[in-house]
Amino acid sequence: MFATLPASSVLAEGQGAYFYRDSHVRRLARENVSCDELVNAFFHALPPWVDTLMKWRDGLVERLGLKTSASAPHEALAQGPIKLGQQIGVFRVLALAPGEVVLGENDRHLDFRVSLMAGQSEFRVSTLVRPHNVFGWFYLACVLPFHHFISALSTSRVARLLNAGSYRQEKSQNP
Repeated sequence: MFATLPASSVLAEGQGAYFYRDSHVRRLARENVSCDELVNAFFHALPPWVDTLMKWRDGLVERLGLKTSASAPHEALAQGPIKLGQQIGVFRVLALAPGEVVLGENDRHLDFRVSLMAGQSEFRVSTLVRPHNVFGWFYLACVLPFHHFISALSTSRVARLLNAGSYRQEKSQNP
């Protein structure tokens, strides 16, 4: 799938370097969403069975020398406002911009980016993946069916949380 990110995305200029790109979009009833709200809603919207899948994934890939989750996402979120470079589960915070957070990681087998964007009455989750070798291509092929389902589901759930104002923080320290 080769979705095109909006020109306003932090990742727009370099998106051509990623083999796989997808986006899921849902309507928002509000305009201003902080980076902290985006990240909190994203991680709280994931169903509990996704944590189980990630633990299973970590157990498998650890044996292959790949990066795993340092801690549960909810532990990292409890530390306060998100910061550039912060590790949240398997994700590292790579960019913070008004209305957008970029999460991702670089590993031996592939690099991936997840852009969480809110603005113009919509919430968008975009995923970019760049495999480095045969194992990266194999890994991508194995996770894509799960990714499509989880990404579409979580996009809807995040939009619902943001519309409800469940993660509104009056004094966010991030743009």
